[in-house]
Amino acid sequence: MYIAFLYAYFTWLALQNFLLPLAYQQGWLSAASVGVLMAGKEVVMVLALLALGYRAFQKGWRFNAADKFALAYAALLVLYLVFAPLTMGATVPFFIRAVSLRYLIALVVFYFWGRLSFLEMGELRGLVRFIVALQIGVALFGIFEWSFLFMTDVKGLPEGINVFDGLPINMVRSDIRRSISTYGDPLAMGIACVFPLLLCLAWLLQEKNSALGAKRRRWWMALTAIGVGLLLTNGRESIAATLLGLVLLAAWAGKAKSLVVPALVAVTAVLTIPSVWGHIMDTVTFREGSAQYHLGYLQSGWNEAPKLMVGKGLGEAGGWGASLAGVESDVGENSYFELMGQAGLLSVVLLVGFLVAIHKQARWFSGRIPDKLIAAALAATAANIAGRLVMAVFSPSFFAVIPMASFFFLCGAMFTTLQRLGLKPGMVFRPAALYARDGLGRLRKLVPRGAMHVLPSERGAET
Repeated sequence: MYIAFLYAYFTWLALQNFLLPLAYQQGWLSAASVGVLMAGKEVVMVLALLALGYRAFQKGWRFNAADKFALAYAALLVLYLVFAPLTMGATVPFFIRAVSLRYLIALVVFYFWGRLSFLEMGELRGLVRFIVALQIGVALFGIFEWSFLFMTDVKGLPEGINVFDGLPINMVRSDIRRSISTYGDPLAMGIACVFPLLLCLAWLLQEKNSALGAKRRRWWMALTAIGVGLLLTNGRESIAATLLGLVLLAAWAGKAKSLVVPALVAVTAVLTIPSVWGHIMDTVTFREGSAQYHLGYLQSGWNEAPKLMVGKGLGEAGGWGASLAGVESDVGENSYFELMGQAGLLSVVLLVGFLVAIHKQARWFSGRIPDKLIAAALAATAANIAGRLVMAVFSPSFFAVIPMASFFFLCGAMFTTLQRLGLKPGMVFRPAALYARDGLGRLRKLVPRGAMHVLPSERGAET
C-alpha cells in the first residue's frame, strides 16, 4: 500500500504543472483551488515525515554523514527564517520567507522522507524502475508536445512582457521552441531527465552478459527516449551535467578508453551541422544572450560575495524574492550565490557537505552489491551529484523542488534499505555465501549459498 502511495505521489508531482493549468484554462478549477492543490504536495510530505519520524524514533536511528549535514543545513535555514527579521533587518513578508524556505529546504526534506521509509529490497527495485518508466512517459509526451502542441503556462504574464510570439520567453532559445513536457518548463524537464538517463547508462556500462539482449534493447530504448527528451529542452546545464556524469560512469566502469572513438564520432557528426556548431561556440564564449545573462549574474555574484558572508535573510535574494516581492538582487542563476545571499556562507558549506556525503556513500555502496539495478542507481546517483555540483554554478538546479524530489527521496531510501540489510563499514555484499578469513588469511565459507550476505572487506566508509 505504501509503495503504491509513493508511485501516485511522484506521478502527481510530474503531472501537476500540466493538469492544473489545463483544468484552470478549461474553467474546471478556480485560481484559489489550483493554489490549494499545488500546496497539497507539501502537506502530504509533512504528514508523511511526522508519521514515519515517530516510527523511526521508536525503532532507533543511526545517523550517517549525509544525515548530519542535512540536519545542520535545515536547522540553519529555520534559524534564518525566524531570526533574520530581528537581527538582519529583513523586510520581506513572512509568506515570502516561508516560500523561500520551502524552496531551499526541499532537497533535504525529500531525502529524509526516503531515509525514514524502510523499503524492502523488492520495493526499492520497483521504485527505481518506476522512476525510469515515469520519465520515459514524460519524455515521450514531451516529444509529442514539442512536435504538435504549443502549451502555455497560466502565470498571468502581462502582454508583451517576458513573452515571445505568444509563449513564455523561457520556452524559446535561439529561435528554437523548447520542450516543456508535463513540467511546463524546459529547465525543470531537463533537470528531471538527467538521473534516469545516467541510470540507463550505468546499467548498460556494467552489464556484460550478451545473453541479455532483449533486456539491453529495452534499456537502450529507454536511454533513447529520455535522451531525445533532454535534448529537446535545450537545457545546457542539464546536458552538460549528463556529459560529465557519463565520463565519470565510464571511468568507474573501466570503459573510458572504449568510449573515446564513439564520442569522437558523435562530436564530429554534431559539429558538421553549422547551426549546432555556432550555437555551441556562442554558448561557451558567452556571446549568446542567455549565456551572457548567466555570466553577468556569475560576475555580479562573485563581486557581491564578500558582502554575503552572513546572508541577508530568506527571501531577500534569489528568484522567489525577485518574483514575489520585487527584491532587487545581484545574485541568481547560481545555486551557491543564491543560497549564500539568503543564508550566508555556512549554509553553502553545509549544503556542499551534504551533497558530497551522498556522492561518497552512493559511490561506496555501488561497488559492494551484486544487484545490478541498485548498483546502477547508486552509480548514477554519485555521477548526478558530481555533475550537478559543477553545473550548479550556472543554475539553481538543486532547489528545483518537483524535478529533483524523487531523486533525493531515492537517495535516502537506498541508504536506509542497504543499511537494514547489513551493509556496514568493512562489509561487502556477495550473492553467494558469508565468508570469513581464518588464522592463515584464507577465506572460509560460513553458511550455505542462498540469499544476499556480506563479506569482510579491508575498506569501508561511514554509512
